Amino acid sequence: MSEFTEKLREALLSASLPFDESVLTYFEVYKNLLLDWNTHMNLTAVRDEEGIIYKHFVDSLMILKVVDNFSSLLDVGSGAGFPGVPVKIVKRDVSLSLIESQKKKATFLEILLERLTFTDAKVYNTRAEELGKEHLRESFDVVCEREFGKIPINLEIGLPFVKLGGRLLLYKGAKDIEKMDIFKIFIEELGGSIEKIIPYKLNDPIERYIVSIKKEWYTPKRYPRSYSSMLRDLKKWGEFA
Repeated sequence: MSEFTEKLREALLSASLPFDESVLTYFEVYKNLLLDWNTHMNLTAVRDEEGIIYKHFVDSLMILKVVDNFSSLLDVGSGAGFPGVPVKIVKRDVSLSLIESQKKKATFLEILLERLTFTDAKVYNTRAEELGKEHLRESFDVVCEREFGKIPINLEIGLPFVKLGGRLLLYKGAKDIEKMDIFKIFIEELGGSIEKIIPYKLNDPIERYIVSIKKEWYTPKRYPRSYSSMLRDLKKWGEFA
């Protein structure tokens, strides 16, 4: 076992996250490819191994403390693959879809999935609001969004993808949590309800949260609207692009 995988193992155990010893080498493959690509494009600002372990891998797997029984996962605005790919590494039987609108990042994701020998995983190099209108509408048990936009945009883009009874998971900070009540009526209009808010910490004092929104009813057909329409509405919520 390499020094990296040993540190990762300790971090996962410390966070009480489920994993099999055999998956640790997949995370090392992931880390090496990420650092290699990061030398010629900005995939992540986190470039040290400890940062990758905690701020990417452990952080991604916190989803498994919120939901554990699901068979399909959509990661919206996936970037370098977080949180979707680490979850797929640990839960190999989950069908994974990644949406990434930037071509270079989407290419990285395609190569990463190939290196990890994932067969039931797909990258969509397009805008999420377009896929949410018809093609992938109400198709997933779990939809997650990490570091992707403001709360009302998260909701309007994410909830149309979620199956009835499924969940939208949002990674948020303390300031976001303080204003979640503002969005309750909008969440209901989109067919959801706030189920729970899970606090957690990594290897620093920053307060982090995952907001779990359960899909109770079908999202009205008019959602999601165009991205420009969503941006125009931000001021209404006291949010700014």
